[in-house]
Amino acid sequence: MKWMVVLLMVVTLGFTVAINSALSKSVSADLFKAMDKSGDSVINLGEYLRACKLGKDKCAEEFKWFDRNNDGKVTLPEYEGKVKN
Repeated sequence: MKWMVVLLMVVTLGFTVAINSALSKSVSADLFKAMDKSGDSVINLGEYLRACKLGKDKCAEEFKWFDRNNDGKVTLPEYEGKVKN
C-alpha cells in the first residue's frame, strides 16, 4: 500500500511540473519526506529510484535534473526549486 501512495505522489508531482504549477511548500516537503527513507534530509539516487515508477533510466534522468549541484543528493531546497520552476 505504501508504494501506491508514493507512486501517486510521484505521478502527481510529474503532472504538476508538466503544467508548470507550483506545489505548496507543505505538499512538496511531504513528498520529499516520503522519499527520504533514511531520514537524513537528502534524497539519494537509490531512494529516488525506489519512489519513482517511470523506469530506471527516466527516473535517473529526473534525479539529475533535481540535483542542481551534482553532488549525488537532492536537498529540499533543490527539490522545491525545481518543483516551482
